[in-house]
Amino acid sequence: MNIKKILINYSAIAVCVVCYVLFTKQIHAQQVHFSLDPPIVQAKIKPGKTIIIAYTVQNSGDPTNLQFLVRPFTPAGQLGSLSLIPQMEGPVQFNLENAEIVMEKPFFFPSREKRQAILRIHVPPGIPDGDYYYLVLAETVPAFSLGGESAGVASASIGSPLLITITDSGTTEIKATIAEFSFKPDYSFTIGNNIVSVVDNAKELPIVCSVRNMGKNLIQPQGTIIDQNGDSKNTYDIISQNILSNSQRIIKTFASEDTTQKDATLVLSHLSVGSHRVTAQLSFGENTSIQYKTLSFLALPVRLISVALGALIIVLVFFLARFMQRKKK
Repeated sequence: MNIKKILINYSAIAVCVVCYVLFTKQIHAQQVHFSLDPPIVQAKIKPGKTIIIAYTVQNSGDPTNLQFLVRPFTPAGQLGSLSLIPQMEGPVQFNLENAEIVMEKPFFFPSREKRQAILRIHVPPGIPDGDYYYLVLAETVPAFSLGGESAGVASASIGSPLLITITDSGTTEIKATIAEFSFKPDYSFTIGNNIVSVVDNAKELPIVCSVRNMGKNLIQPQGTIIDQNGDSKNTYDIISQNILSNSQRIIKTFASEDTTQKDATLVLSHLSVGSHRVTAQLSFGENTSIQYKTLSFLALPVRLISVALGALIIVLVFFLARFMQRKKK
């Protein structure tokens, strides 16, 4: 065994370890956790007027640099998502009234502290009536920590939707319709001019109801969905939700909060055998007429019937084979 070679190898390893300990800088991951209140604001303003809204941000994580900014957004998809516009657009003007905080300029935000941003919103004269949607953002700005050690780059933001309705007369436009009210049957067939839909009563049945807002202002549909089976009737209340102008959204019932199917308005389960009539009754604001949509289907024990038919076919094939054997004899 070459003792000299072994000593040289161990010496090289020792030098590497010492260099690592002396010269390597530690990286600390930053914990970012903060909240913004109020979570959403709806405001109705006349052209030429100004309002002030106070936003409070609380830092429950590590010290960080924070900045406030406002960005416009548009509704996206049918589940209440939004698409943020990266550059400031639109006629509405925003400024912070705080002496120590400037819009889009980072400031140091210690742990376990609260800061209040006083947002001044001004609507110049002559702006057309309609809705203007913005997101008020509190955003961390990564930086190097004191002492030369690098902080883990942790950037986060939290937003509060600001839904502004500009109206000179004080009135808003309500123009909406039930765009979709549907379900997917397990089987369907035609009898005469009628289509009969069949669902398995042992399976969950998602019902989708979406509302299209064709007006210039947001709406909040109200109403119920009723499932009637003979003399039995189950009523499900609609959750009040904002449907922004020129968008379509799947509305929800309180019963849908208990299901994992996020793209369904209502999920019916443990259906009674027989004919079902499901009706949506929705209104879109004061002094508006109620709109109706109806679905019909037949709930049957499809799996049980399939098993019974399969067993019947096997029995018939068995007796037919026996009959053919006897006939040959």
